[in-house]
Amino acid sequence: MWGAATRSDELRRNNRSRILAAVRRKGQMSRTDISRETGLSAATVSAITSDLIAENVLIGPARGDVAANGRGRPKVDLGLNPRAGIVGAMSFQLNAISAAIVDYAGVPLADSALTIDTQRASAAMLRKALARCMRDALASAGTPHARLRGIVIGIQGIADIDGTKLIWSPVMKERNLPVRSWLEAEFDVPVRIANECDLIARALNWGDPETFANDFAAILVAHGVGMGFFRRGGPVNGSHTSGTEFGHMVYRPDGALCRCGARGCIEAYAADYGIKRRASRLPETSAPSNSVSAQEIEAIVAAALAGDADAHAAIEEAGRAIGTGLANLYALTDPFPVALIGSATITRQLLEPAIRASISQSAVVRNAMPSRKRPGIVLHFIPNDAPLVRQGCVMRALLALDDQFADPPS
Repeated sequence: MWGAATRSDELRRNNRSRILAAVRRKGQMSRTDISRETGLSAATVSAITSDLIAENVLIGPARGDVAANGRGRPKVDLGLNPRAGIVGAMSFQLNAISAAIVDYAGVPLADSALTIDTQRASAAMLRKALARCMRDALASAGTPHARLRGIVIGIQGIADIDGTKLIWSPVMKERNLPVRSWLEAEFDVPVRIANECDLIARALNWGDPETFANDFAAILVAHGVGMGFFRRGGPVNGSHTSGTEFGHMVYRPDGALCRCGARGCIEAYAADYGIKRRASRLPETSAPSNSVSAQEIEAIVAAALAGDADAHAAIEEAGRAIGTGLANLYALTDPFPVALIGSATITRQLLEPAIRASISQSAVVRNAMPSRKRPGIVLHFIPNDAPLVRQGCVMRALLALDDQFADPPS
């Protein structure tokens, strides 16, 4: 008897989850469309959507907005109720913290931002700044804290797989920061932290599932070099940490000093500080610059195009480092599309040929792609990472809230 009841509850939860996922993806749907999309019977869809409307999770059109659609009952579109709750999306990057408030329907309500010297900030200072930024966003939204249902924060660095703490970040000296417990104590809602490259990959997959579907990588080339990786339709993470540390794969043993403290990492050549160091003819043992502006990278590109040999060599070396890393990954898996994000777009004119040249050196890649039916390596270049990090945070928070609402009320 207990087993039958448990199976019934699991089935009901699964059906509620399928309906919420369909409406989340489409925005607004009729019950007929939901039935067609989910494969559930019309009776099941009608019963569950009625429950979700009663629970204020779904909402129908305002009275008088429904027009008859030919004979029979009118077609009524259902949508996510924006008043079901709100979520917070935060980002912690070099010298900057931002927060956004989004309602359950995915509509942005408010945002806030503040600057902080991340290299000098103590754990206590960071905790205070994170809480203040979220409080400022809530105040700007003019909504009570009680409506907040969850927070997701994207970080530059390594988070544990459970999303509880920031283990290491290139933007600050502090280590093993319990960010989740800080914010949960402050706001009394579920909190999760995640590597920003993982969030970028999730955002691309959600926003353009045809282009970024089963197998692809999102490589952020900026202050550091990181990668979010999808394999067979889902994110690839470690057993203990989130994200994949593509930038800290070895490109040249005992080579240039990386911000992580090791030598010869891909990042030490491809990140903005690596390009600046090589273009400035500084020794490879030189400490990485704390901050390199987009204008500095643009000046190096202009110099390279004008014939400056050192600037040209710096960008080509960055491309070879990235291409070598990709070739090594392709030796483990079939080649997959790659989105290059951030300062890689500034240097694309010189960077892309070097990336492709390095990839082509791999016999594995050449043998894997001999047929005209199989396209060459697909590279996408996307200039701005910040909107993708935010979208990844928002979608992760909203999908977690969908998961909460999938549980039938007791």
